Amino acid sequence: MYIIIAGGGIAGSTLASALAERKHDVVVIDLDNERCEGIYAESGVVTVNGNSTDINTLKAAGIEKADIAIGAMYSDTANLTFSILAKSFNVKRVMVKMRDPSYAQVYKAAGISSVCNMIELFRNKILMELENPNIRIISNLEDRNTQLIMIKFPGADPDEGITIMELAKKDIFSDNCVFAGIYQKKIQKIIMPRGGDKVYPDDKLFIVAHKTRVKEISNYIDKISGTIKT
Repeated sequence: MYIIIAGGGIAGSTLASALAERKHDVVVIDLDNERCEGIYAESGVVTVNGNSTDINTLKAAGIEKADIAIGAMYSDTANLTFSILAKSFNVKRVMVKMRDPSYAQVYKAAGISSVCNMIELFRNKILMELENPNIRIISNLEDRNTQLIMIKFPGADPDEGITIMELAKKDIFSDNCVFAGIYQKKIQKIIMPRGGDKVYPDDKLFIVAHKTRVKEISNYIDKISGTIKT
């Protein structure tokens, strides 16, 4: 995909590098020429030195052929302007980093559906890791009530595992939970789980679950720490 990122700060440059590694065509726009040169030198990502809210700069970056436009600037005002301009060029998907939650309704009114609320993400992550240390929230899904979480599966015997089928039969996982993946430590790979696949101690289990289930799942992991037999 052809992706334009407005803003070459830490968020924008890190995202650009990750997308480029995945073989996407990425262009970063930033006002700071030295920052543009640094991004290109470090990751090889094409940069345009200019104002992301200027139509001529957007055209120079190739906005007319962009599949995705991402606003990653510090200012919500700048991100909003960039988003509206990108939509005027019929960019299929427009995404933004939001700092001030008061802009949520404005982004929605502008038709920007993919909004990353930085304050909410930070707050939720801290609360979750304080209250549920066995679980990491990878992301909140679009409805905000569903989360992709990762748990490190406990146990004392590295050769003793439990099948996905057996886990699915347990009450804690029988409702509003889907097993999305297993990172198997032994082979150092992520697999898409089937019923007969096993989760072993120290494997990482990825689960899509309703947010009301997360605390219960954490309690379950606490309960089985030291053994996977319940």
